[in-house]
Formats: sequence, structure tokens, C-alpha cells
Amino acid sequence: MRPQECCAIHQPQTSGLDIKSSGCWSGVAEAPEILIAILCSIVTWEFTVQNDLGRKYGALQEQQQEYHLTLEEPTRAFLFHPSPGLMLGSCLVFGCCVSSFAQRRQSQDPLQFVVFLVVLGAAALVGYGLQASTNLILLGYLPSATCAAMTISISGHGLYRLSNPQAENGADEEKAQLLG
Repeated sequence: MRPQECCAIHQPQTSGLDIKSSGCWSGVAEAPEILIAILCSIVTWEFTVQNDLGRKYGALQEQQQEYHLTLEEPTRAFLFHPSPGLMLGSCLVFGCCVSSFAQRRQSQDPLQFVVFLVVLGAAALVGYGLQASTNLILLGYLPSATCAAMTISISGHGLYRLSNPQAENGADEEKAQLLG
């Protein structure tokens, strides 16, 4: 077997942009995971805001919210007025999404920890600056910031691959040399 036939790395490269090597497909494949995490962060935000409002305005406000819930359509009430069970489920699913994302991408994106640290720190500072409650910061701002950090991580990695096409080829070449 000639070396040119062993793998795609040794094949002659065509001119133009190679989408598979640009990192675009990995971002598309991870989009459903990020969308699920965004949906879960919306549920946690809504639940936390409603509980904080209930503490501030007392029982009269809760009665008005219950009356308002009966007038809304069930789908919207399900998402924007979540039950404690839905909140728990959303937190569990959100944690699984973030954990699998971070585990899978940490070898591909060495700056992922820094991106998460900066975005989550900025969100916590914004929440503190707006004098939001601790519950809202932890269950509202930080999940939303985590979704933003996941998106920034994927798009930053994709832009790096687009601007530097040799980066992925060098890593693949190193793997090919190790294998034989």
C-alpha cells in the first residue's frame, strides 16, 4: 500500500474550505445539547424568579398568580410557571448536558476552563451588581451564563479552525505518525 492511499491526510487537498476539518460539524452536532441546556436554564430562571417574587409580595401576589395561571394556555404555563418537579428535572438534565459537553470537549478545547471561568464570573458579578438574590444568581444567571460559555467555546473553537486550517491537520498528522 502506498502512503498516499492509507488515510485522508495523505490524499491531495482540494482548494477551498474543507468544512469537515473546520470544526463546523462538531458545533452542529452539539447544538441539540446546548438547546436542551438553554431550555433547562429558562425553566430554572422562571422558577427562581417566581419564588423570589412570592417571598417579596406575600400571599396576595401568589393568589393573583394562581388566577393568572388559569387564564393562560397550558403549554405556556407548563414552561413559564414550572412546578418543583419540573425544576428538579431541569436541574438534573442541565447538569448532565453541561457535564457531557465539558468532558467531551476538554481535549479539543484547552481554553474551555478559562472561557467558563470568565463568563460565569462575569455573570455572577452582574447579578451581584444588580443586587439580585443569591438564589437568582445561582439558579438564574449562572445557568444562562453556562449556556453562553458553551456557545462561545464551540464558536471560538470553530473560528480558530477556520482561521488556521493547519491546526487540525497537524494534530491528525501526529496521530497518524503514532499509529504507524
